[in-house]
Amino acid sequence: MVFRRNRFPQTSEIVIGTVKAVNPYSVFVRLDEYPAEGMVHVSEVARKWVRDIRTFAKEGGKVVCVVMGVDEQKGHLALSMKRVSDGEKNRRLQEWKRDQKGEKLLEKVGEKKGLKLNEVYESVGFDIQDAFRDMLEAFETAQKDVTLLERKGFTKEWVSVLREIADENLEIKEKEIRGVLEAKLYTPDAIDTLKRAFGDAAKKHGVSIRYVSAPRYSITFTTADPKKGDKLVNGAAEEIMKAVRSQGGEASFEME
Repeated sequence: MVFRRNRFPQTSEIVIGTVKAVNPYSVFVRLDEYPAEGMVHVSEVARKWVRDIRTFAKEGGKVVCVVMGVDEQKGHLALSMKRVSDGEKNRRLQEWKRDQKGEKLLEKVGEKKGLKLNEVYESVGFDIQDAFRDMLEAFETAQKDVTLLERKGFTKEWVSVLREIADENLEIKEKEIRGVLEAKLYTPDAIDTLKRAFGDAAKKHGVSIRYVSAPRYSITFTTADPKKGDKLVNGAAEEIMKAVRSQGGEASFEME
Protein backbone atom coordinates (compact mmCIF):
# COMPACT_ATOMS: atom_id res chain seq x y z
CA MET A 1 0.00 0.00 0.00
CA VAL A 2 1.34 3.41 -0.97
CA PHE A 3 1.17 6.01 1.82
CA ARG A 4 0.64 9.75 1.58
CA ARG A 5 1.88 12.51 3.86
CA ASN A 6 -1.62 13.78 4.69
CA ARG A 7 -4.41 11.80 6.32
CA PHE A 8 -7.00 13.03 3.80
CA PRO A 9 -6.81 13.83 0.07
CA GLN A 10 -7.55 17.30 -1.24
CA THR A 11 -10.80 18.33 -2.90
CA SER A 12 -10.59 17.71 -6.71
CA GLU A 13 -7.83 15.12 -6.21
CA ILE A 14 -8.20 11.94 -8.24
CA VAL A 15 -7.85 8.88 -6.01
CA ILE A 16 -7.71 5.09 -6.26
CA GLY A 17 -9.99 3.03 -4.03
CA THR A 18 -11.27 -0.45 -3.32
CA VAL A 19 -15.03 -0.97 -3.21
CA LYS A 20 -16.00 -1.92 0.34
CA ALA A 21 -19.76 -2.22 -0.09
CA VAL A 22 -22.47 -1.59 -2.68
CA ASN A 23 -26.13 -0.87 -2.11
CA PRO A 24 -28.85 0.33 -4.55
CA TYR A 25 -28.08 4.00 -4.00
CA SER A 26 -24.39 4.24 -3.14
CA VAL A 27 -20.92 2.75 -3.33
CA PHE A 28 -18.65 2.79 -0.27
CA VAL A 29 -14.97 3.04 -1.12
CA ARG A 30 -11.86 2.52 1.00
CA LEU A 31 -8.99 4.62 -0.39
CA ASP A 32 -5.81 2.75 -1.21
CA GLU A 33 -3.41 5.60 -0.44
CA TYR A 34 -5.09 7.26 2.53
CA PRO A 35 -6.52 5.88 5.80
CA ALA A 36 -9.96 7.14 4.81
CA GLU A 37 -13.23 6.02 3.27
CA GLY A 38 -15.77 7.75 1.07
CA MET A 39 -19.11 7.33 -0.61
CA VAL A 40 -20.20 7.61 -4.23
CA HIS A 41 -23.88 8.44 -4.52
CA VAL A 42 -25.70 6.63 -7.32
CA SER A 43 -26.07 9.97 -9.14
CA GLU A 44 -22.25 10.21 -9.29
CA VAL A 45 -21.58 6.66 -10.48
CA ALA A 46 -21.96 7.10 -14.26
CA ARG A 47 -22.88 9.72 -16.87
CA LYS A 48 -25.73 7.55 -18.11
CA TRP A 49 -28.77 6.19 -16.31
CA VAL A 50 -27.78 3.52 -13.79
CA ARG A 51 -30.19 0.60 -14.03
CA ASP A 52 -28.07 -1.64 -11.80
CA ILE A 53 -25.33 0.01 -9.74
CA ARG A 54 -23.44 -3.29 -9.56
CA THR A 55 -22.78 -3.01 -13.26
CA PHE A 56 -20.35 -0.20 -12.44
CA ALA A 57 -18.95 -1.25 -9.06
CA LYS A 58 -18.39 -4.61 -7.41
CA GLU A 59 -17.17 -5.35 -3.89
CA GLY A 60 -13.41 -5.78 -3.88
CA GLY A 61 -13.01 -4.05 -7.24
CA LYS A 62 -10.88 -0.98 -7.94
CA VAL A 63 -12.44 2.37 -8.80
CA VAL A 64 -11.00 5.76 -9.72
CA CYS A 65 -12.82 8.72 -8.20
CA VAL A 66 -12.49 12.46 -7.87
CA VAL A 67 -12.86 13.94 -4.38
CA MET A 68 -15.83 16.31 -4.30
CA GLY A 69 -15.75 17.12 -0.60
CA VAL A 70 -13.83 16.32 2.58
CA ASP A 71 -15.26 16.32 6.11
CA GLU A 72 -12.20 15.69 8.27
CA GLN A 73 -14.15 15.79 11.54
CA LYS A 74 -16.45 12.98 10.46
CA GLY A 75 -13.73 11.32 8.39
CA HIS A 76 -16.08 11.29 5.41
CA LEU A 77 -15.35 11.90 1.73
CA ALA A 78 -17.85 12.66 -1.02
CA LEU A 79 -16.61 10.95 -4.18
CA SER A 80 -17.59 10.84 -7.84
CA MET A 81 -16.81 8.22 -10.44
CA LYS A 82 -18.59 9.85 -13.37
CA ARG A 83 -16.56 13.08 -13.18
CA VAL A 84 -13.32 11.25 -14.00
CA SER A 85 -12.63 11.11 -17.74
CA ASP A 86 -11.23 7.98 -19.37
CA GLY A 87 -7.93 9.78 -19.94
CA GLU A 88 -7.68 10.86 -16.29
CA LYS A 89 -8.57 7.35 -15.16
CA ASN A 90 -5.87 5.74 -17.30
CA ARG A 91 -3.23 8.26 -16.23
CA ARG A 92 -4.07 7.86 -12.54
CA LEU A 93 -3.96 4.07 -12.74
CA GLN A 94 -0.60 4.25 -14.50
CA GLU A 95 0.77 6.59 -11.82
CA TRP A 96 -0.56 4.28 -9.11
CA LYS A 97 1.18 1.26 -10.65
CA ARG A 98 4.43 3.22 -10.88
CA ASP A 99 4.02 4.35 -7.27
CA GLN A 100 3.66 0.71 -6.22
CA LYS A 101 6.88 -0.19 -8.05
CA GLY A 102 8.58 2.79 -6.46
CA GLU A 103 7.43 1.70 -3.01
CA LYS A 104 9.00 -1.73 -3.51
CA LEU A 105 12.29 0.05 -4.22
CA LEU A 106 11.68 2.23 -1.15
CA GLU A 107 11.43 -0.97 0.91
CA LYS A 108 14.86 -1.96 -0.39
CA VAL A 109 16.16 1.47 0.63
CA GLY A 110 14.88 0.69 4.12
CA GLU A 111 16.65 -2.66 4.15
CA LYS A 112 19.88 -0.94 3.10
CA LYS A 113 19.53 1.73 5.81
CA GLY A 114 18.10 -0.53 8.52
CA LEU A 115 14.80 1.37 8.59
CA LYS A 116 11.16 0.29 8.56
CA LEU A 117 9.04 1.36 5.60
CA ASN A 118 7.18 4.03 7.57
CA GLU A 119 10.52 5.46 8.69
CA VAL A 120 11.78 5.59 5.10
CA TYR A 121 8.61 7.44 4.11
CA GLU A 122 9.23 10.01 6.85
CA SER A 123 12.90 10.36 5.95
CA VAL A 124 12.68 10.55 2.16
CA GLY A 125 9.53 8.92 0.71
CA PHE A 126 7.13 11.80 1.23
CA ASP A 127 9.73 14.23 -0.14
CA ILE A 128 9.96 12.05 -3.25
CA GLN A 129 6.18 12.28 -3.67
CA ASP A 130 6.36 16.07 -3.41
CA ALA A 131 9.19 16.33 -5.96
CA PHE A 132 8.11 13.81 -8.62
CA ARG A 133 4.97 12.72 -10.45
CA ASP A 134 5.39 9.21 -9.03
CA MET A 135 7.92 7.45 -6.80
CA LEU A 136 9.41 5.31 -9.54
CA GLU A 137 10.45 8.47 -11.40
CA ALA A 138 12.81 9.38 -8.54
CA PHE A 139 14.73 6.11 -8.96
CA GLU A 140 14.79 6.46 -12.76
CA THR A 141 16.18 9.97 -12.31
CA ALA A 142 18.80 8.67 -9.90
CA GLN A 143 20.10 6.44 -12.68
CA LYS A 144 20.28 9.22 -15.25
CA ASP A 145 20.99 12.49 -13.45
CA VAL A 146 21.83 12.49 -9.73
CA THR A 147 22.46 16.23 -9.87
CA LEU A 148 18.73 16.76 -10.49
CA LEU A 149 17.95 15.01 -7.20
CA GLU A 150 20.46 17.23 -5.41
CA ARG A 151 18.94 20.33 -7.00
CA LYS A 152 15.56 19.22 -5.68
CA GLY A 153 16.97 19.25 -2.18
CA PHE A 154 17.89 15.60 -1.54
CA THR A 155 21.11 15.09 0.43
CA LYS A 156 24.07 13.34 -1.16
CA GLU A 157 23.62 10.49 1.34
CA TRP A 158 20.07 9.78 0.16
CA VAL A 159 20.96 10.35 -3.48
CA SER A 160 23.72 7.77 -3.20
CA VAL A 161 21.36 5.17 -1.71
CA LEU A 162 18.62 5.86 -4.27
CA ARG A 163 21.16 5.51 -7.08
CA GLU A 164 22.50 2.27 -5.64
CA ILE A 165 19.03 0.70 -5.32
CA ALA A 166 18.07 1.92 -8.81
CA ASP A 167 21.21 0.43 -10.38
CA GLU A 168 20.57 -2.89 -8.64
CA ASN A 169 16.92 -3.18 -9.60
CA LEU A 170 16.11 -1.14 -12.70
CA GLU A 171 16.99 -1.93 -16.27
CA ILE A 172 18.10 1.17 -18.11
CA LYS A 173 15.79 1.79 -21.07
CA GLU A 174 17.42 3.14 -24.18
CA LYS A 175 15.75 5.69 -26.42
CA GLU A 176 16.39 6.63 -30.03
CA ILE A 177 17.19 10.32 -30.42
CA ARG A 178 16.35 11.40 -33.95
CA GLY A 179 16.53 14.48 -36.12
CA VAL A 180 16.03 15.21 -39.82
CA LEU A 181 18.61 17.06 -41.88
CA GLU A 182 17.89 18.67 -45.23
CA ALA A 183 20.94 19.29 -47.39
CA LYS A 184 21.10 20.72 -50.91
CA LEU A 185 24.38 21.05 -52.77
CA TYR A 186 24.72 22.18 -56.38
CA THR A 187 28.38 21.47 -57.15
CA PRO A 188 29.42 18.77 -59.68
CA ASP A 189 30.85 16.62 -56.88
CA ALA A 190 27.86 17.16 -54.56
CA ILE A 191 27.32 13.44 -53.87
CA ASP A 192 30.95 12.84 -52.90
CA THR A 193 30.97 15.95 -50.71
CA LEU A 194 27.86 14.85 -48.85
CA LYS A 195 29.16 11.31 -48.39
CA ARG A 196 32.40 12.67 -46.97
CA ALA A 197 30.57 15.07 -44.62
CA PHE A 198 28.21 12.32 -43.45
CA GLY A 199 31.05 9.87 -42.89
CA ASP A 200 33.15 12.35 -40.92
CA ALA A 201 30.21 13.36 -38.71
CA ALA A 202 29.11 9.77 -38.10
CA LYS A 203 32.62 8.71 -37.12
CA LYS A 204 33.24 11.71 -34.85
CA HIS A 205 29.89 11.67 -33.02
CA GLY A 206 28.99 7.97 -33.21
CA VAL A 207 25.62 8.64 -34.85
CA SER A 208 23.81 6.83 -37.66
CA ILE A 209 22.92 8.79 -40.81
CA ARG A 210 20.46 7.38 -43.32
CA TYR A 211 18.86 8.59 -46.52
CA VAL A 212 15.13 9.33 -46.20
CA SER A 213 14.13 11.04 -49.44
CA ALA A 214 15.97 13.79 -51.32
CA PRO A 215 17.07 16.06 -49.80
CA ARG A 216 16.24 14.62 -46.36
CA TYR A 217 18.47 12.47 -44.15
CA SER A 218 17.89 11.11 -40.65
CA ILE A 219 20.49 11.37 -37.90
CA THR A 220 19.94 9.01 -34.97
CA PHE A 221 21.63 7.91 -31.78
CA THR A 222 20.31 5.31 -29.32
CA THR A 223 21.13 5.90 -25.67
CA ALA A 224 19.82 5.77 -22.12
CA ASP A 225 21.02 9.34 -21.66
CA PRO A 226 18.75 11.68 -23.70
CA LYS A 227 20.91 14.73 -22.99
CA LYS A 228 23.96 13.00 -24.40
CA GLY A 229 21.96 11.85 -27.43
CA ASP A 230 20.69 15.36 -28.14
CA LYS A 231 24.21 16.72 -27.94
CA LEU A 232 25.68 14.15 -30.31
CA VAL A 233 22.89 14.35 -32.88
CA ASN A 234 22.91 18.14 -32.90
CA GLY A 235 26.71 18.16 -33.05
CA ALA A 236 26.72 15.91 -36.10
CA ALA A 237 24.06 18.04 -37.80
CA GLU A 238 25.99 21.26 -37.16
CA GLU A 239 29.14 19.77 -38.63
CA ILE A 240 27.36 18.57 -41.78
CA MET A 241 25.54 21.88 -42.28
CA LYS A 242 28.80 23.76 -41.94
CA ALA A 243 30.42 21.57 -44.62
CA VAL A 244 27.44 21.98 -46.97
CA ARG A 245 27.20 25.74 -46.56
CA SER A 246 30.94 26.15 -47.07
CA GLN A 247 30.38 24.78 -50.59
CA GLY A 248 27.52 27.19 -51.29
CA GLY A 249 24.78 24.72 -50.45
CA GLU A 250 21.68 24.96 -48.28
CA ALA A 251 21.11 23.02 -45.08
CA SER A 252 18.66 22.89 -42.18
CA PHE A 253 18.04 20.57 -39.27
CA GLU A 254 15.13 19.77 -36.95
CA MET A 255 14.90 17.40 -34.00
CA GLU A 256 11.93 15.05 -33.92
